[in-house]
Amino acid sequence: MACSLSHTDSEVEALVQKLIDEDKGRQNAILDLALQFENSCTAKNDLRKAYEKCNDISQESRALIDTFLKEGYDKDYELNLSMYEKAAKLEKQMDAKLAWLLENTTTAHKKV
Repeated sequence: MACSLSHTDSEVEALVQKLIDEDKGRQNAILDLALQFENSCTAKNDLRKAYEKCNDISQESRALIDTFLKEGYDKDYELNLSMYEKAAKLEKQMDAKLAWLLENTTTAHKKV
């Protein structure tokens, strides 16, 4: 059965390039968000260290603050790692699409 969709080489190449460009946009958005979480991790850790030096609050309050900030830091750090992993996965997908595009473009030119 013949495919009812148009699929000239140039149309397919344009579609794959569009998908690569969209992936790059998603990857940049993920990396921007990861940077924000990285900054948040640093800020929470810096605040936690600053509270360690405070002598005018009770040990109990200091422990609660430390636990709260440490948990926030840990969660942000885990999420940050997850985002970098997703960005790397997108990079691999883009590389595969680009390799396919280059291979098919080269093959199409050889046929001509």
